[in-house]
Amino acid sequence: MFIDEQVKNLQRRLKNIEDNPRPDLMQSNKLLYEIELEGYLAVQEGWKAGKPFGILGGIEPLTHPMGFEMQGYVEWGDRVRDPMRYYNLAISKIGFPEHSCDRAMTALGLLLSGEVPLPKIIVSRRVPCDPERWSAMAAAKYAGVLFFDLCRLGSTGGENVRCLAEQIAEFIEFAEKSIPGIKYNEEKLIQLLEMDHKAHGYMKDTYELRKKVPCPISPRDSFRVMRLPHRYHNPAKVLEYCRMYHDEMFERAEKGMGSIGEEKLRVAWLATGPYGRSTFDLLVKKGVSLPWFHYGVAAYNFGVLQNDYGDNTYGWKLSPLEELVRLFNYNTWSGQSDVWVDTLIKVCRDLKIDAVVDFLQVGCIVTKNLKRITAQRLKDELGIPTLDIEGRELFGTEAAELEMNKKLEEFIDLCIANKK
Repeated sequence: MFIDEQVKNLQRRLKNIEDNPRPDLMQSNKLLYEIELEGYLAVQEGWKAGKPFGILGGIEPLTHPMGFEMQGYVEWGDRVRDPMRYYNLAISKIGFPEHSCDRAMTALGLLLSGEVPLPKIIVSRRVPCDPERWSAMAAAKYAGVLFFDLCRLGSTGGENVRCLAEQIAEFIEFAEKSIPGIKYNEEKLIQLLEMDHKAHGYMKDTYELRKKVPCPISPRDSFRVMRLPHRYHNPAKVLEYCRMYHDEMFERAEKGMGSIGEEKLRVAWLATGPYGRSTFDLLVKKGVSLPWFHYGVAAYNFGVLQNDYGDNTYGWKLSPLEELVRLFNYNTWSGQSDVWVDTLIKVCRDLKIDAVVDFLQVGCIVTKNLKRITAQRLKDELGIPTLDIEGRELFGTEAAELEMNKKLEEFIDLCIANKK
């Protein structure tokens, strides 16, 4: 069972850290694993007690303020031991095409497997990442649970903020009427948004570290996706982890602990991380730092796109639901192509990026449709070359990994030679 496996894995990790301490690794990892373990234990307890779970895509900070238990969807699908099994379940049971996004299909298969609690409601949103939305719609249909779809306008201006906030208010009213025990607590949402804002402040500071040459952040740590307080029952502990991670990053940078040594090339990696530990080893061996991993909320998480919480960017003081919409709007996968590409151009300038690797995930409509625009603008505006690599995110054959690393090494060698 998935939840039980996660609990056991995290318990093993924590025991291994206690029994075999390694000063070369991030010490804050221990606190992170404790937080994750507490999260899965809360799922076990809530499931046994019959508490209502919710999958609130795009508006996750509302989960606990409304009385739902936090349920992962794609996030949980990313962590399964055998992703192909759940992927095949979605393909064979529902009939989705095999070239669909493996993340969206694996998440769907896991939810239908009976290994995780069924949510009382699933919320999705209309954004360019259609496979995730279609997956959520299918999950609601085949699991027989309520579904609520959020639309969005074509801009991130004030009209869109008000429109989406009104839809979220309608969702709250619908959920309160439809699901016993659900009641919106605005004060709790305000508290969580404020804590998330503080966590983003810590992450924003680490963006400055990425500007240093050589980059003091290891390639592996560059792919770390940060946790936010709103997802957990003990948000104060998560905020403490963010502070500890922040302080440790700066301390390691001063000691030169995260640096690859002689930095020969600075690379930005797009969309989704590489499969296989050998890729990280290759980057280090070749003297390649990876100051930036460009994914949906990276630009917001690290302060590239961020207005201060509580300001009047739109000309009026935002309500808590409008503040929530502002976070929604910072997802660079949620808008038109310029949101994704303009942000990437800015980051590449800031961080003095030499080359870009665009990992084109099979079934990812967003990245495939943008690849030509992205590569052309990087070349025209910054003179930066782009390597396109295609593959699955959650599973790949050994041959595919070897082929990817071969292409990557050839690209790196060419870029280093041209740089000289």
